[in-house]
Amino acid sequence: MTIIRTLSCLLVLAALAGCATPGEPTGSKLISKTPEDYAACVLPKWQALAPLTTQKSISNGYRITAPSAVASDEVLEVVKYRDGSRATFYKGSFLSSDNLRQAARACLD
Repeated sequence: MTIIRTLSCLLVLAALAGCATPGEPTGSKLISKTPEDYAACVLPKWQALAPLTTQKSISNGYRITAPSAVASDEVLEVVKYRDGSRATFYKGSFLSSDNLRQAARACLD
């Protein structure tokens, strides 16, 4: 019986570890704004919804991350692309709400 419990715990831990990093992007959009302008619009909106949201400089742009205690983090990467930017959204989990994605959409215009 102890072996079954141990294996069950290991299975649960492995499943949770798989949720710790974003997988494939769930959406990508070309926009006319610079990465700086778009990130400056999105960051305060995300922080209002998820106060622990952070922004990090990456090659040619920014990564905005809203951490989740239950699922994978929500991530938005915005990088320079031609005359504007490419914004790529990574949804943390199917359990996550769509509020952060809607806030990112509100900054597209």
